[in-house]
Amino acid sequence: MAKRLTSPFLQHILQLFNDGQIDRAEASQQLQISQAHLYRLRTRWLPNRLGFSPQLSGGGHWPDWPPEASQFLEDFIPLQTPPNFQLAADELKIRFGFQRHRQSVAAFVRAHFPDLICQPEPRPKARRRWERARLSELWQHDSSLHQWWPAPEKQTLLLTVDDHSRKLLGAVFVPTDTTWNHFEHFRRLLLQHGLPLVVYTDGLSLFGHDSMADARDPCSEFQRAFSALGVTHLVAPSPQAKGKIERRFGTLQKRLVALLAYEQVSDYPAAQVVLDRQLARQNDTVCRTTGHSPNEAWNRALEEKRSAIRPCPSTALLDLHLALHLRRRVNADSQIDFLGRSWPIAPTKRVAITLIHHPLRQFWAVAQLPSPPQNRWPEILGNYSL
Repeated sequence: MAKRLTSPFLQHILQLFNDGQIDRAEASQQLQISQAHLYRLRTRWLPNRLGFSPQLSGGGHWPDWPPEASQFLEDFIPLQTPPNFQLAADELKIRFGFQRHRQSVAAFVRAHFPDLICQPEPRPKARRRWERARLSELWQHDSSLHQWWPAPEKQTLLLTVDDHSRKLLGAVFVPTDTTWNHFEHFRRLLLQHGLPLVVYTDGLSLFGHDSMADARDPCSEFQRAFSALGVTHLVAPSPQAKGKIERRFGTLQKRLVALLAYEQVSDYPAAQVVLDRQLARQNDTVCRTTGHSPNEAWNRALEEKRSAIRPCPSTALLDLHLALHLRRRVNADSQIDFLGRSWPIAPTKRVAITLIHHPLRQFWAVAQLPSPPQNRWPEILGNYSL
């Protein structure tokens, strides 16, 4: 109150209330205090109406500290780095019979002897880095848009890392950061390494089925595909949460840009050769944290049967789920409009159907979306190659 209200205003309101010109409700509202507090203020105001002023926190409730306690703290605190205020509180009680909580001792020292406290330099908050206990229990996946080699447009690197072994499971250069390019990347990994339990990505704000500017929800695309395959898709809350793969991107940027420039790479096939060679080297490099190379950690986990790897589904199911699912209306002549032309399909009573689309390759027209928990192929009304 002493910081909110001036003394003349407070005295004026108390005088009006005491004279009966305003009631207690209005006086309490003007002062923004409770009615009980209003009566306590008037009791303190009546003996000294002109000189009354509110005190901070109602005044001091604790006596001053004994001079010997203050002198002890002044001599004792500099001997500790950093200061141990619990020890200082214990010594004050033992030596002088003066008992205070350690937080009170800390507040007293900071207020009266700030120069005696050796504060350490501020450091970034340490983050715990967890590691999954089994192979393929979690795959970290991300993309990096960068000028990997001189060209009019930047290139995108897709990378996936096994969380337990730190093995680089696969990487590929692609022209655009699209959902379909990610699906193709994952199809190769699943055929080679089997199904993981969890795929861990960022918010996927740049992923789209056709371009980075489309309106589709890429998170739903990934969750729909991986859920149907029995894989959980989790989104990292921050870049630090997927530090393993972020550090791998930093390492690859420092190496690949120079290597690609030395090799005078100017196209994707040549760049992929250099990338594959670098991945093999990184997987054979001993990690300072674990003392093993990623390949050694992978093989050791397999020998000790610490693996969550599951068999890869059939290629037919990969065709079904690692694809773009689009809705199309059926015309009256049993045709659908897609990619700028009409396509005949088998007669159906449905007004709308689903397209299972592999861009630039093929698409299937199916009667309805695959339904859980089976997630099998539904009735196929047409199949076309592009």
